[in-house]
Amino acid sequence: MGEDHFRKGRDVPLYQSIVAGCISGIGARTVTAPLDMIKIRLQLQPVHEAKYRGIISTVETVIREEGIRALWKGNVPAMIMYVLYGSVQFSSYSTFNRWLSRLEWSPQIHSCFVGALAGMSSSIVTYPFDVLRTRFVANRDPQMFTLFKSCGDIWQHEGLRGFFRGVSSSMLSISLATSTMFATYETIKIFCEESENRNSVAVKVLEKSASMLAGIACKTITFPIDTVRKRIQVTNSRHLAQFTACEATYKSYKNVWFGELMLKVMKNEGFLALYRGYIPAVIKSAPTTALSLWLYEWSLRAMGK
Repeated sequence: MGEDHFRKGRDVPLYQSIVAGCISGIGARTVTAPLDMIKIRLQLQPVHEAKYRGIISTVETVIREEGIRALWKGNVPAMIMYVLYGSVQFSSYSTFNRWLSRLEWSPQIHSCFVGALAGMSSSIVTYPFDVLRTRFVANRDPQMFTLFKSCGDIWQHEGLRGFFRGVSSSMLSISLATSTMFATYETIKIFCEESENRNSVAVKVLEKSASMLAGIACKTITFPIDTVRKRIQVTNSRHLAQFTACEATYKSYKNVWFGELMLKVMKNEGFLALYRGYIPAVIKSAPTTALSLWLYEWSLRAMGK
């Protein structure tokens, strides 16, 4: 079994964790970008619009109306976000891991708490790019948005606040997701290492599936929060007509706080509306988490750590 760089008290130099985090973010994003676009389109679509009816339908509709390049809409801000997110997440995890290792916590609780702090740190730093990514993907016009023009547009019409719409829900979502991911990952790894049948096929398969199972667990718990946040991120855009055929629905979201909006969506569209896009999200989550964790550890080993 390879060295586990996430284990309590493991000392990873800051510069190495940043480089490994960047590599991790770029690799994961490159592979899963189209699934991310499909997920966001489904999340943003009110149930009664029904323009996109599933993964295949969404892909066919997007390619027919916007071209195949549209499957990578939002890739530029997303790449920046993933690089920053990966580097901040893993470097802050390494730092908090070292600082809090003296506390008498179990490895699972330690990983959960450190993961939450790492998630909050990376969420704040990268949130403006999350807003840009969502709006780029939401744009149904064949003409793609540009990064600098979009930044200027948000600044001019919405101010600094426009770059951080929904950030409080992001803090909650990312903290839950990160703590769940690391805690699940570490729990499975420790169980496999301490198992009396650690050399059995079942235990080996379980250990190899640790990152995938961690990704599915955190996605299931946090997906409704993510759906509501995505809708908040586009609500005040002056390009709303390019995002949806249900402008009236989105205009009713203005000046509505997060919890109230979640209840509003459930009342008008049903509870399952909060899980629109869940299937492509899970399909995306497993390889994204697996690639992210594997590339991080591989990069550290390549650097001789």
